[in-house]
Amino acid sequence: MNRAVAAELLHLALGLVLTLVLFRAAIWSYPQGAGSLEPVCLLTMLALLAMSVPALVRAARQPRN
Repeated sequence: MNRAVAAELLHLALGLVLTLVLFRAAIWSYPQGAGSLEPVCLLTMLALLAMSVPALVRAARQPRN
């Protein structure tokens, strides 16, 4: 694994964690909406994961230095 892949994975992990923190704060502040916020959180995290795949593939194809 080269540095570019490690950096992309780190950014992906941070993005997923921050998304989860944001939605958990929203659910905490508006508990009546938890039933509708949880699926949106899951779909947002899946979208973030899907959008990071091309960047990961590009980083993995870069030659190692």
